[in-house]
Amino acid sequence: MEQLYEVANINNQKLKNLVNRITASELTKLSEPCYYPELRKYYYELLRSCGLSDKIMKGFVKRFYKGTPAAKWQLQRDPQSNLYIFIMNYFLKRRDIRSFSTMMTLFIIRYYTNRIRIHIKYCNKDVFRYTLEHMTKTHLFSREKSISGALFFISKDMQKKYKNDILEANPMDISKFIQASRHRVAQSVRSFAELYYKSSHEGQRMGNLPEKTDEENEYQIQNIERTSKIVDTVVKKITVYKVVDLKAMNEAKNITKISSLMASDLSGTLNDSKYMDNIKIILDLFLKDVKDVGTICGDAYYPYIKSLMSVKRTSMRIYFKQQVEVLLMKILTDMDYKDKFNKLTSQTQFLIKSYIGYYITLVLRNTVC
Repeated sequence: MEQLYEVANINNQKLKNLVNRITASELTKLSEPCYYPELRKYYYELLRSCGLSDKIMKGFVKRFYKGTPAAKWQLQRDPQSNLYIFIMNYFLKRRDIRSFSTMMTLFIIRYYTNRIRIHIKYCNKDVFRYTLEHMTKTHLFSREKSISGALFFISKDMQKKYKNDILEANPMDISKFIQASRHRVAQSVRSFAELYYKSSHEGQRMGNLPEKTDEENEYQIQNIERTSKIVDTVVKKITVYKVVDLKAMNEAKNITKISSLMASDLSGTLNDSKYMDNIKIILDLFLKDVKDVGTICGDAYYPYIKSLMSVKRTSMRIYFKQQVEVLLMKILTDMDYKDKFNKLTSQTQFLIKSYIGYYITLVLRNTVC
């Protein structure tokens, strides 16, 4: 690895922003049926952020594995995989564990896109969606609620097992890490593909896959299991994958008129697993009285959320506005902003509370619609 450091010219902030943006974007898009990440286009962006070139990476790979069995193996000699590993090594040396974790997730996503293209070349969205919804609960894609959740789970496991090997950068250990990562992803993709083709075959034999009614196609918001899945996806998106939804942030900021800095700080602070239960409760309360998808995706969303935040008296022990306030107090404590908040006018305090309510539900809206 030292050979690369000698010629690299890494723009740390640019690299971190790029890795965060790519990973967050791809994790979100993986919720779409038949989505195959196009990661090749990011290879050159990552190279530029590191001050490297494709030619330099290819030369490095030849030298790095020279004299080892991996020198003959195409999987290990891939320059893109080795660039990802170099970037992980870089973040570990800087003790930037969060960025290392994000880069590891992108590394695993890349193996997913390689394997899914091999196993399912021509993808039918209806069959893909049907397979995900009806597969055994023990399959990783089902157990972790989504493909992105499964890839994130594999990423965490690889971090625990190979973090020190990536930091020490021994060619043989790196080779084992590459092999293990590809194998873990391939197992899940292969078994999913088998179920996919089985579903496709059964659908053709029966004439078609079970059709959904128009009402069901409009998202089936009244289905408890489906609603739970939506909430779980959004909670993980915010707290586990640490996504800051810029579209939601800007819209919530424009509605409430709070400052850009405050909006950014609040949204960024939410990216912590300690808030998972709070966000889940808020989203469950938001969806509790939703009758159809139009309340989420249409213009009805705005008066609906406004009414939830305007409640002054209620006989309910737990309600939306109250839980937003509970979460906000936790966030302000972690931001060391509680004393300043208490000195603000009641109107400004309400706008900040409203921002939390809007932002969290807008992340759900952007995920669903």
